[in-house]
Amino acid sequence: MNDMISFREKLKNFYADYDVFIRPVFRFVLALLCLIAINNEIGYMEVLTQIFVVLILAVICAILPINGTVLICAAVIVAHSMALSVETGAFALIVYLLMVLLYFRFVPRDSLAIILVPAAFIFHVPAAVPITLGLIRGPVSAVSMIFGLISWAYVNSLPTQIAPMLQKEDTSLLDVMQAMPQALFSNRIILLIIISVGVILIVSTIRKFVSVHAWESGIFVGAALYLGLELAGSFILGIDIDILPEVLGTAVAVVVCLVIEFFNFSADYSRTEYLEFEDDHNYYNVRVTPKRTSEYMETMEREAPEPSAIPSDDSRFVESEQQNEVSRKFEGINLQSKLEESLKTLNTNQRGRENAPEERTYSGDGMKDDLQDDEPSGDTKVLNLKDGFGKHLK
Repeated sequence: MNDMISFREKLKNFYADYDVFIRPVFRFVLALLCLIAINNEIGYMEVLTQIFVVLILAVICAILPINGTVLICAAVIVAHSMALSVETGAFALIVYLLMVLLYFRFVPRDSLAIILVPAAFIFHVPAAVPITLGLIRGPVSAVSMIFGLISWAYVNSLPTQIAPMLQKEDTSLLDVMQAMPQALFSNRIILLIIISVGVILIVSTIRKFVSVHAWESGIFVGAALYLGLELAGSFILGIDIDILPEVLGTAVAVVVCLVIEFFNFSADYSRTEYLEFEDDHNYYNVRVTPKRTSEYMETMEREAPEPSAIPSDDSRFVESEQQNEVSRKFEGINLQSKLEESLKTLNTNQRGRENAPEERTYSGDGMKDDLQDDEPSGDTKVLNLKDGFGKHLK
């Protein structure tokens, strides 16, 4: 555990030192993967599928913020739709224009979620995105989740439903205009939207109101809720899904969320403290939970008792045997009589000192003397021999 925490701290420090170079590289790789995925799904415009054009667009996305990557990917999707047909291009332009306007109005900082939703469905871990958004962002991120689901639904339905329909000779413009909204808002997409929004709300609520192990509880509850609602909704609506891939994908999503939790929120709940204090106007109840950092773990290791300091059962047995040996040595000796004899000897010596001439005690510096006769009778007199230089003078 300490090695993992040390690795996390080193990784964070490395990112803090070189974030100027890491962020453009990250944006370049993300844009490159998104553009390649879009071209593989709906590569109807051959110019945009060329690797030289893809690299140029990825370099532009590396220079721009993440919002620029969203805009460029939306423009590429609209261009491919326009190459397929004018109807699909116009529909895609309207849909993405509305999405972009609403996105910049409500959730301008959740651009990464819109990009990751299609990627999560490609890698069969769709539950990871709503759980992560509930842990890190909050309920408002449900808007970006909806936009990502709509975008994925459009890109997924274009080659499977709309393109085969356009290849038929008897297909009219009205049929195409009716098929596109139906594909975009099918029963499965509506079910996924309801499940994702519900998971985001539940996970964010658990993270805010659960005091101990909030992140872990939110991850497991969100994963169970996502899988249970998807299976139940698919059974009720008659949607065919593969149960085993969904279960395995949800399990992988839990692992991914636990890794995200380790890098974003790692607390030692065993050391949680509750503080109460007040001022003239308010009472304060504060819960303090320390973070698991490398310095904290090293401090805990230093404060922990060594194994040798904790006596085992054998050491206790040896210790008890030693006590028994000591007790055997004093067997047959009357300690009370020995104590009475010592007290009598002490009293005799005391009477002899009272009848003796007055004594003085000088400290080592020769500047202070105490008269022993000023002490009350019956008490034992002690010579003050400081630092070995005192002298007893009669």
